[in-house]
Amino acid sequence: MNDHLEIAVYGKGGIGKSTVSANISAALAEAGTDVLQIGCDPKHDSTRQLMHGSVIPTVLEVLRDKGKESA
Repeated sequence: MNDHLEIAVYGKGGIGKSTVSANISAALAEAGTDVLQIGCDPKHDSTRQLMHGSVIPTVLEVLRDKGKESA
Protein backbone atom coordinates (compact mmCIF):
# COMPACT_ATOMS: atom_id res chain seq x y z
CA MET A 1 0.00 0.00 0.00
CA ASN A 2 1.31 3.45 -0.87
CA ASP A 3 1.04 5.84 2.03
CA HIS A 4 0.73 9.45 1.03
CA LEU A 5 0.05 12.79 2.58
CA GLU A 6 -2.19 15.44 1.10
CA ILE A 7 -1.93 19.05 2.25
CA ALA A 8 -4.27 21.80 1.05
CA VAL A 9 -3.55 25.48 1.58
CA TYR A 10 -6.37 27.90 0.96
CA GLY A 11 -7.56 31.32 1.97
CA LYS A 12 -8.14 34.83 0.73
CA GLY A 13 -5.70 36.50 -1.63
CA GLY A 14 -2.49 38.07 -0.44
CA ILE A 15 -2.00 36.13 2.80
CA GLY A 16 1.07 34.12 1.77
CA LYS A 17 -0.39 30.84 0.53
CA SER A 18 2.18 30.56 -2.25
CA THR A 19 5.08 31.16 0.13
CA VAL A 20 3.79 28.62 2.63
CA SER A 21 3.14 26.04 -0.11
CA ALA A 22 6.59 26.46 -1.63
CA ASN A 23 8.29 26.17 1.76
CA ILE A 24 6.35 23.03 2.70
CA SER A 25 7.19 21.45 -0.66
CA ALA A 26 10.87 22.39 -0.40
CA ALA A 27 11.16 21.07 3.17
CA LEU A 28 9.51 17.76 2.26
CA ALA A 29 11.69 17.39 -0.84
CA GLU A 30 14.86 18.08 1.15
CA ALA A 31 13.75 15.36 3.58
CA GLY A 32 13.68 12.91 0.66
CA THR A 33 9.94 12.88 0.05
CA ASP A 34 8.57 12.84 -3.49
CA VAL A 35 6.48 15.99 -3.87
CA LEU A 36 3.86 17.06 -6.39
CA GLN A 37 2.71 20.63 -5.91
CA ILE A 38 -0.36 21.68 -7.84
CA GLY A 39 -1.26 25.34 -7.94
CA CYS A 40 -4.30 26.98 -9.47
CA ASP A 41 -2.81 30.46 -9.75
CA PRO A 42 -2.36 31.61 -13.35
CA LYS A 43 0.58 33.79 -12.24
CA HIS A 44 2.59 30.68 -11.24
CA ASP A 45 3.27 32.20 -7.81
CA SER A 46 3.63 28.96 -5.87
CA THR A 47 5.98 27.16 -8.24
CA ARG A 48 8.12 30.15 -9.24
CA GLN A 49 9.66 30.22 -5.76
CA LEU A 50 10.63 26.56 -6.06
CA MET A 51 12.38 27.18 -9.38
CA HIS A 52 14.42 30.22 -8.28
CA GLY A 53 12.31 32.62 -10.36
CA SER A 54 12.06 30.48 -13.51
CA VAL A 55 8.57 30.11 -14.90
CA ILE A 56 7.28 26.56 -15.30
CA PRO A 57 4.72 26.24 -18.10
CA THR A 58 1.23 25.27 -16.98
CA VAL A 59 -0.35 22.02 -18.10
CA LEU A 60 -2.68 23.99 -20.36
CA GLU A 61 0.26 25.83 -21.96
CA VAL A 62 2.08 22.55 -22.64
CA LEU A 63 -1.05 20.97 -24.14
CA ARG A 64 -1.68 24.04 -26.28
CA ASP A 65 1.90 24.07 -27.59
CA LYS A 66 1.96 20.32 -28.24
CA GLY A 67 -1.30 20.67 -30.16
CA LYS A 68 0.29 23.28 -32.42
CA GLU A 69 3.28 21.01 -33.08
CA SER A 70 1.12 18.09 -34.19
CA ALA A 71 -1.12 20.22 -36.46
